[in-house]
Amino acid sequence: MVFPGRKKQNFWLKTALCALGVVSTLGFVARSAEAARMPLVLAAENTWGDIAAQIAAPDMRVVAILSSPTVDPHEYQATPTDARMIAAAELVVANGAGYDGWADKLVAASGLLPARYVKADSWSGWQEGGNPHLWFNMDAVSAFVRHFAEACARIDPDHADGYAGRAQKMQLIIQSIQAHAGLLRAHVAGMHVAATEPLFTPLADLLGLQMDERAYQLAIMNDVEPAPSTVAAFESDLKEKRLKMLVYNQQVEEPSVRHLLELAQQSNVPTMPLSEMLPPRKHWQVWVHDILARTGQLLGVQQ
Repeated sequence: MVFPGRKKQNFWLKTALCALGVVSTLGFVARSAEAARMPLVLAAENTWGDIAAQIAAPDMRVVAILSSPTVDPHEYQATPTDARMIAAAELVVANGAGYDGWADKLVAASGLLPARYVKADSWSGWQEGGNPHLWFNMDAVSAFVRHFAEACARIDPDHADGYAGRAQKMQLIIQSIQAHAGLLRAHVAGMHVAATEPLFTPLADLLGLQMDERAYQLAIMNDVEPAPSTVAAFESDLKEKRLKMLVYNQQVEEPSVRHLLELAQQSNVPTMPLSEMLPPRKHWQVWVHDILARTGQLLGVQQ
């Protein structure tokens, strides 16, 4: 209903709103144009993209190819759009370690200089055949931060101090995660835990946990059917409650994994879901702190 005497007021209100809409649109266009002129950093996964953005922004824009928690990075098939984006990027970042080989192929095809391709497996402690889930390995993340900041400074020396300063803040963040893990380690070190694949293992090592059922984890990660004896040992450890916690990759829905989760529930063994993708609207460090806190809670640590 329009009340008498308000027609003119409504007219001016609509006019003002339209004007604001035009200004907002122009502002968005201007910001988009400004962002388009910034050097582009393309990340294979949003996990590394978030870390990179905390160092590169506001002087570079960072875009991640994979961000959906429903996508399995191991099985991802790159698209022509991905290839075009990599070809347009000043820097590309990826996990490496055989985890995202599709990115290696696209980078090679693009002709990008090796110095502009920063991978987490450039960490000196990486060895072929090691655990590829490097975003949970604090030493690997620390090395990545250092290498990425150096790469940013090489292509944009005018903002080198900014990259270095933000990288130093990230190193302090990594130290805070290590300190958090150290506090928990005093209470949980030596406890036996298991996982359906080695996603959680770097954090388990940081906490001093005893990670069991490794043969099963490797089989699932490599998309191989675990040996019957391996499955039987896992089942026995759950039934006898020799395990204090079971961590599972919520992106993997193998029947054998579902069976183990059901068995854990029946045996009152706590379970914790993890994803290989950074959850929406979270920074990497918040995510890791949350995982550590949840681990402590499930293992009975008062925090």
